[in-house]
Amino acid sequence: MARRIAVALLVLLSACAEPAPPTLSTGSVERAIPVAVWPEDPDLVEAVTCPDLDIALIAQTTSCTATLDGEAVTLEVAVDNEGAAAAAVAEPLFLVSSAAEEISGRLVADLALDAAPVVECARTVVVARPGASFGCRASRAADDTLEFAIQLIDATGGWTLTFVP
Repeated sequence: MARRIAVALLVLLSACAEPAPPTLSTGSVERAIPVAVWPEDPDLVEAVTCPDLDIALIAQTTSCTATLDGEAVTLEVAVDNEGAAAAAVAEPLFLVSSAAEEISGRLVADLALDAAPVVECARTVVVARPGASFGCRASRAADDTLEFAIQLIDATGGWTLTFVP
């Protein structure tokens, strides 16, 4: 299943003495993005880089870049008139856990297994681009494992499974 992430981050405007206009803090935005984009595991969001933000971006949109679970992504950051910002990953994301759950169920049904295998995948999330792939392993015991590759076939989360001998 693909999901689009759009979450609000609070960007505080700091105002000095009266003559100085309020400014946006690029560092504050960059530090807030991991928790805002992936609250379940913000450590998956690394290397956030935004252009220098300034007051001219109030009521504007800009792009930042980040690495999400090892994959480069573009983030769209919109700043409203109050200085609050919203960030969204520019492309739909595929939650690997949804495939892992479905694979476990399919293996039980297709192979008439009496117990569901544990499915572990190398990734947590991938950008839902056709052709993106990642590996998984299903196991019921230490000596009973199946290796396979998952390949996304569309941006809506469709995928194929290929067993790896």
